[in-house]
Amino acid sequence: MSRKKPLAEQVLVVTGASSGLGRAIARLAGARGARVVVTARNAEALEDCVREIEAAGGEALAVPADCAVLDEAAQVVEQAVDRFGRIDTYVGNAMVTVYAETYRYEPEELRRILDVNFFGQVHGYWTALPHLRESRGTFVSVQSALAYRGIPLQGGYCASKAALRAFFESARVELRKAGWDVDVSVLLPGAINTPQFDRGRQKIGMQPQPVPPIYQPEPFAQAVLRCCERPVRELPVGWGAQKALWGQKLSPRAGDLILLRTGWSSQHTEEKKPVGSPDNLFETLPGDPGAHGRFDRRSRGTTAWTSLRLALTSPKAALALLGLGVAAGSVEMLAQRGRGPTVVR
Repeated sequence: MSRKKPLAEQVLVVTGASSGLGRAIARLAGARGARVVVTARNAEALEDCVREIEAAGGEALAVPADCAVLDEAAQVVEQAVDRFGRIDTYVGNAMVTVYAETYRYEPEELRRILDVNFFGQVHGYWTALPHLRESRGTFVSVQSALAYRGIPLQGGYCASKAALRAFFESARVELRKAGWDVDVSVLLPGAINTPQFDRGRQKIGMQPQPVPPIYQPEPFAQAVLRCCERPVRELPVGWGAQKALWGQKLSPRAGDLILLRTGWSSQHTEEKKPVGSPDNLFETLPGDPGAHGRFDRRSRGTTAWTSLRLALTSPKAALALLGLGVAAGSVEMLAQRGRGPTVVR
């Protein structure tokens, strides 16, 4: 993929920027000099994000919107171009989920997951594409390693990410056929310490958690920003994500057996949480949740595997990646010993 402008010369649109990974992406991009348009449903949190970027010397615009609504997604793009003149990178990141077995979903719950996670990014792609063609820019699709490996209690989320992966595989080839110099970069994160685990709908009666190993959002945000400047076709982020992808390719049935044993207990703490607690599935919740969730003490601030993967993106380095990856993976496996099973975001 082609090299893009330095981040300090770019205009970014970041969806899902009110909290979690999107918030971390926006803040880091602003600190590095990018002009950032932040969007989500939570206007209060977006304004706080803008103040953080401006305090770091950056320039930002908040546009509250629901990416699941095509007209609102179009308004975000229109206001970004009106304010900054162009869009160089569009980061599709907004997400919702429901923690429940697939047979316990209400139809409107599953539709909402697909509306936000799948159609939310598709709407961004449709509306931003004319401007990305002009800037020779990049569409960065934040997905999940669960696009390749479905897990219990997250069937709707996994399905939405799998749909995104297939959609953008098609789009990437179509863009090349059309001769448009627009790159599509797909990121497949592992488990992230975000406020989503306190704000997502759950029907399990327990406090949800990301499945270890858990990472802070900042190293994953750095990987996203790297793809804004030097797009990578598809990037697993975190050793847990890479292991999940390799495991699915080598033996899906073994994955089934592991998930049968650990797929429920690994996704919640021992803290009880009433079913029907306030959630952000259909409406945003008040307040500014910030970038981090409740799992700071259990979360890692770096990922050796992703750093290595990004350092070895040239064709000549590809052959070295497998061997060196064993060493990097060994470091991370030693660090996580005793922390429980590995699944992903």
